[in-house]
Amino acid sequence: MATFRDIIKYYQAYLPLSILSIGASSVLELIDLIVPYAIGQTLNILSERPTDWPMENLIGAVSNVTRLPTNQLLSLSVTLGLIFLVSITKGPTMAWLGHWYHWVVPLKARRDHFQNAVKKILTLPIEFYDENNPGRIANRISKGVLNHTWTYPEIAGVLIPKLVRVVGIFIVICLIEWEIAILFLISFIFILSFTTKTLQHLVEIEVTFDKYEENTESHNSEIITNIKTVKAFATETQELHKQTTRINRALKVIIYRIHRGYVWLSMYQTTVVQFCLFFILGLTLSATLSGEISLGYFVTIYTLASMAYAEITPISQLTEEFVRRYASMIRFHEFMQLPIGSDAANLSGEIASSSQINAYKFTGKVELSNLSFGYNQNQPVLQDINLLITPCQTVALVGKSGSGKSTLVKLIFRYFQPNQGKILIDGEDINTLDITGYRRRLAIV
Repeated sequence: MATFRDIIKYYQAYLPLSILSIGASSVLELIDLIVPYAIGQTLNILSERPTDWPMENLIGAVSNVTRLPTNQLLSLSVTLGLIFLVSITKGPTMAWLGHWYHWVVPLKARRDHFQNAVKKILTLPIEFYDENNPGRIANRISKGVLNHTWTYPEIAGVLIPKLVRVVGIFIVICLIEWEIAILFLISFIFILSFTTKTLQHLVEIEVTFDKYEENTESHNSEIITNIKTVKAFATETQELHKQTTRINRALKVIIYRIHRGYVWLSMYQTTVVQFCLFFILGLTLSATLSGEISLGYFVTIYTLASMAYAEITPISQLTEEFVRRYASMIRFHEFMQLPIGSDAANLSGEIASSSQINAYKFTGKVELSNLSFGYNQNQPVLQDINLLITPCQTVALVGKSGSGKSTLVKLIFRYFQPNQGKILIDGEDINTLDITGYRRRLAIV
């Protein structure tokens, strides 16, 4: 069973790049908090209130370098210059350290996992394809890889840096007024906890629905594949009715169980966020009127709190998108964890030359010794088959449908392993031969 850890391992080959891009984006989100802080300090300067010691030291350092007197004009110039510097440098830095690698990583991972998926397709046991619709397999692979590709930039480039930004906001508010910071943190954790709990319930519905959708798409693929049979038996009306019923059933689940759940969640979130923001406004205003904090701090705290609560909506939307994609990503990993077949060829990654492949030269003597096989252990298709075919001899297998004619040929091609007995070519057990070289000496029409 695939887990969330498998989704993380999807990008493991590019861990250094991931750490670089996520770290850079997170640091830039923290640096961006300098702007509301500098605006608060600007209000303190305009109202002739003292600035914080970091700002005082910065203004003093600028005064020493420029040899200008420390006055209101210099102080305002320093705060405005700080705002300008942060705002201007963030753009190009974020573009290359953040956005560039946020797409390089998933696109390279997409290439790798498409290659791995092709290898899996080529090495799965043949009975897997007898039991599963080709359209369903292709859809599971393409949908899973596509959702991994789109999810990484949103999680690594937006969600994680925004959470780091909220932590930074809490620290800044805590340095100004720790009591307000604690109340802010409690309210934020409460909102996120409620959101997570609701989304867990929606995930379960999404997983079940994704399996249902996969079956629906598989049925559509079967109709296209067997369209001649449908027309030959004049069952178009029955097929249309069947598919219409499935589509309407899916629509009801999407609207009344999934979409409505997200709408209720959005309504509760918005209401609670506005209430919490109003509560923070009241506390900050009370502290300002009592002289505990300055007007500049009042603006800084309220601005930062507004920024933090404003992040809840995009964080929730990104989480919702991840939840909607989670089921298909998990099903892709379940597919990739399927065991390879006993008939799987050795895929080296490079096309072997003729000299590298065992060039068997058979005389054509085929012997089946006490051969038994069944797709179900309790229901053998072939039982105690003994047969000797001499070189250049022509043999026809005749029997009713389901008697095991095709199965016998598949055993010779090593598509399956017999439950009992051996198949010998020129007296040698075919299971001891290199499967690639062996199959190249066979032909099937």
